[in-house]
Amino acid sequence: MLNAIRHFCTNIICAFIWNKYKRKKVRVLLNSNILSDLIFIKRDIQEPIKYFKTYTGYMARSLVINVNNKWVYKFPLCRENSDELSLREKRIVDAISKYISGYIPPVEILEMPHARTGQKLVRKYPFVSGVSLRGLPVETVLKHKKKLAHQLAVFLYETAVADPAEIRDLKIHPILKSPPIDHSSYMVGWFQGDIADNFLINPKTCDIVAFIDWEDSRFIDFSQMLEMDKSIKQRTVLSATVQEYARIWQKNHKAL
Repeated sequence: MLNAIRHFCTNIICAFIWNKYKRKKVRVLLNSNILSDLIFIKRDIQEPIKYFKTYTGYMARSLVINVNNKWVYKFPLCRENSDELSLREKRIVDAISKYISGYIPPVEILEMPHARTGQKLVRKYPFVSGVSLRGLPVETVLKHKKKLAHQLAVFLYETAVADPAEIRDLKIHPILKSPPIDHSSYMVGWFQGDIADNFLINPKTCDIVAFIDWEDSRFIDFSQMLEMDKSIKQRTVLSATVQEYARIWQKNHKAL
């Protein structure tokens, strides 16, 4: 009942917030019990919380808390399958990270008491300092477009051609119950998800320092995903990424 009232009040408040990003953040914060989350974190790290900062997860389905610039915790909010997604992300990260030259923060799964379900799974990651592509000034992205595109293309290629035995069962579509595609080919394979927002960059060097958020990874044809939403000017780097990916593919498969 209390959750229903909270969600009802949240919907009313958010109806008056026109900016979708601010609306999403407010929705997450109002639907969260941050105090209990911080108590849980303090018990886990067994040291004082000197600093914390909150973020909203994709589609406002999680609350993300950076603690002491050492750890990042992701608390699920509104998805019934959040535990399944947590376990899925850990399996994929554990398997794919062996094949990737870039850094993927490891996932630790913690059990947190929950009034309705008994417990819920919370994800814990080591903190990585960096900014998203959206957080870089447009002029910086354009100046270092070739460097960023090469790093992204290498990551895409390495991820796509990886075929870890441990996660082959995850290729199966949850509804179709069969893999529409079951082998890697050009721009077909494991794909992290929203490639434009799911990596962190050192803003001084434009080196990519981490690839994050793997819960929505799929084994798919991802060619069209690289053409989506170019309204954000920083995302124009994806066009250069496609060209660089084609060069890498040709270099590695010219004898096939």
